[in-house]
Amino acid sequence: MMISGILAISIAFIAAAVSTAAYWLYYREQDDRFYQLANIGFAVMSVSLVFSAVLLYINIFAHNFQLNYVYSYTSSKLSAYYLISTFWAGQEGTFLLWLVFGVVYGLVLIKTIARKQPLVMFYMMLVQLFLLLILLKKSPFTMIWNVHTEVPVGFMPSDGAGLNPLLQNPWMIIHPPIMFIGYSSTMVVFALVLNAMHVRDLLSWIKNARPWVIFSTLMLGTGIILGGYWSYVTLGWGGYWAWDPVENASLVPWLFAIVLLHGLIIQSRQKGLVKTNLVLAGLTFIAVLWGSFLTRSGVLADFSVHSFAESDLNIYLMAFVGLFAGIFLYLFFRTFRLADSPKFAEGILSRETFILVGMMSVLLTGIVVFLGTSSPIYTGLLGKPSNVSAGFYNTVSIPAAIFLLLSMAIAPILAWKVSELRNKKSVLLSAVAALLVTILGVVLGLTKIISIVLIYLSTFTVFLNGYVAVSFLKKHPRKSGAYLAHIGVALMIIGIITSSMYDSSEKVTLPVGEYQPTQFGYEIEFSNFFKGSDGKERAKLFVRDGDKTYQADPQFYYSNYTKSYMLSPHVTVGFLKDVYISPISFLPAQYKFDKSVTLTKSESKKVGDIRVTFNRFIVGNHIENSPMTVKADVTVEFPRGEVSVQPAMWMQDGKRVSDEVEIPQSDYRLKIESIDASSGSVTLALLTAGEGANKPKDILAIEVSEKPLISLLWIGTLFVIFGVLLTLVDRVKPAK
Repeated sequence: MMISGILAISIAFIAAAVSTAAYWLYYREQDDRFYQLANIGFAVMSVSLVFSAVLLYINIFAHNFQLNYVYSYTSSKLSAYYLISTFWAGQEGTFLLWLVFGVVYGLVLIKTIARKQPLVMFYMMLVQLFLLLILLKKSPFTMIWNVHTEVPVGFMPSDGAGLNPLLQNPWMIIHPPIMFIGYSSTMVVFALVLNAMHVRDLLSWIKNARPWVIFSTLMLGTGIILGGYWSYVTLGWGGYWAWDPVENASLVPWLFAIVLLHGLIIQSRQKGLVKTNLVLAGLTFIAVLWGSFLTRSGVLADFSVHSFAESDLNIYLMAFVGLFAGIFLYLFFRTFRLADSPKFAEGILSRETFILVGMMSVLLTGIVVFLGTSSPIYTGLLGKPSNVSAGFYNTVSIPAAIFLLLSMAIAPILAWKVSELRNKKSVLLSAVAALLVTILGVVLGLTKIISIVLIYLSTFTVFLNGYVAVSFLKKHPRKSGAYLAHIGVALMIIGIITSSMYDSSEKVTLPVGEYQPTQFGYEIEFSNFFKGSDGKERAKLFVRDGDKTYQADPQFYYSNYTKSYMLSPHVTVGFLKDVYISPISFLPAQYKFDKSVTLTKSESKKVGDIRVTFNRFIVGNHIENSPMTVKADVTVEFPRGEVSVQPAMWMQDGKRVSDEVEIPQSDYRLKIESIDASSGSVTLALLTAGEGANKPKDILAIEVSEKPLISLLWIGTLFVIFGVLLTLVDRVKPAK
C-alpha cells in the first residue's frame, strides 16, 4: 500500500513537471505537439492523484493502522460517517484534497481557455507541482515505523489513535471540504492575473476572472459561516467567532476576494483600478499561502486550538509563499507602467466612489487582521512571541463596519460616472423606516451609542437594498444577487451587535432532582446522565418556562483522547432569542465518614446494619501507568441481600490514592483506608450519604445565556450565500 501510494504521487509529480514545461513550450513555440503533451501530462497527473485519494480511503476503511496517517486520525470504533472526514483531518490529507480540487479546475480551464491562454495552465500546474513536492516530503502513505522509530518494521497496531472528539461532528463532513474548495479556487484567479501581466493584457483578463472570483468568494464565505455555526453549537463557549488566528487565516483571503470582486466591477465599467485589481488578485492567493504557512508550520500552536503542531514542512511552506510572491512582484513591476490611472466621475456622489469607500474599509480590515494574526512571527523576532487580543480586532472592525454600511446603503441609488442621487423618495422612506426601527430598539433596551448607530445604518441598508432588490426580482431576478447579499451583511451586523453587546448569562448550580430558578424567569432541573445516539453521555435537563416544559440535553462526557471532559451546549433556537445552556462541571454527592473496620483475609465483621467480609487482595493495574495497584475483594451483606465490591488503592505521584465504590441498594460507599502488608489486613472506611434533607446530592454546574436576535445573524448568512450564488449564475449563464 505504501509503495503504491508513494509511487502514484511520484508519477503525479513527474507528470505535473512534464505538463508544466510543455504548457510553457507551447506558449513559446505555438506547436500543437507541446499542447498535446501538456494535456497528456495533466491527464496522467490527474489519474494518479485520484488513484491516491481512492487508495487512501481504501486504507482508512480497511483500518490499515500500519499507515501512519490512518493510525494517527482513525480508529476501529469510528463510524463510517466520521471515517469519511478523517481524509482531511491531517496535513497530508488536506494537501491531497487541494490537489484533487486543482485537477477539477484544470479540467474546466482546458475545456475553456487553455489553448488560447496556455500560461494560465502553466501557472496552475506550477502550483500543483509545488503541492506535490510537499506531498512527497510528507506523504499520507508513510508507514508508522518510518515516523516512530521505536516501532518495529511490520508491526500492526491493534487500533488507531482516533479522531479528536471536537472533530467528531457532522459539520466536519461539510465544513473543511467547502473551505478547501474556496482556498484552492483562488489559484485560478492568481493564474489568470499572472498570465495577464505576463502577456501585458491588463484589461480583458477580468472577463474570465470574475466568475472565478465570485466562486471563491462564495465558497470561502460559506466555509467561514459554517465554521462559525459549528463553533456556536458545539464548543460551548457561547460564541461563533473568537478571532482565533486559524479562523483569521481563512477570513483574510475572503475579505481580499470581496474587495477584488467589487474592484473588477469598477474596472469593467470604468477601466479604472487596473493596478489595484492586479494587487488584490495577488494578495488573495498569497494570503491563502501565508495562512497555510501560519496554520501548518506550528508557529501558532501556542495561540490557537485549531493550529497543527510544529511541522518539518516550514522551509517548504516558506518557499511556497516566497516563490509565488516573487513571481507576482516581478511581473507586476514589469508591467506597472502599462496600467492606466484610476478613472472616476467628476463629482463625489457617484456609485464607483461609494463602492471604493466600501472596498477600502474591507481592505483595511483585511490588512489589520493579517498583521494581527501574524503577530507571533514578528514579535518572536523581537523577543517573546505574543498574539493580539480579540478586543484589538473588535476596535478596528467597528469603524470599518460604519463605512461599509454607508457604502452598501448609498451606492445602489447612485449613478455611474456622474454625481446623481436617484430614487430620492425611496432614500427618504428608507431613512425614516430605519429611524423608527432604531427608536423601537432603544425603547426595548438599546443603550450603547455605537450599537444604535450600527443598528440604524444596518436597517437603512436593509430597506434601501430591499427596494432595489425587489425591483430587479420583478424583471431580472439574477441581477438582484448583489443587493440580496448586501441585505444579508446588514442583517448579520444587526445579529452580531445584539447577540454580543446585549447577551446575558448566569451560572446556575443544579442539585439532582430539584428545579432551580434563573434570572431569565424560567426554572431548570438536572435529572440524570444518559447516553445519546452517538454513545456519548449527555445531561438530561428539564426547562420549565411558564406552562411549557422542554428537555435540554447538553453533552458532557470524559474523553480518553484529550484526558478531559468534553462539553457541548444545548441551544434552543428562537427568532427573538436563543437560549444557550452549556455545562461547566459535575460534582458527585459528597459522602461523609461513618465507621472503619480492620479485617484479615476471610474475616467478617458487622458494621451498623451491614456485615462486611474481606475475601482477598487482587494485585494489578487499576489505572494506566499506575503499577502499585491493590484491590480488596469484599462481600457486603445487608437485610435485602448481598453484593461484591472491589475498592482499590494505588500509588500516584508518590502518594497512596483510593477510590470510593458504591454499595448497590444502600446509601453507603466503601474505600480502602490503609493496608498492612505484614499482617495481610485491610482497613476499610464506610462512608454514608446521610438521610432526609441532609443527604448530599450530585450537582451539575451550568451556564445559561440568552442571545437576543442572533437569528438575524444566521438569516443574514443565508441571504449572503444566496445572493452571491445568484450573482455567480448570472455571470456564468447571463440572461438573454
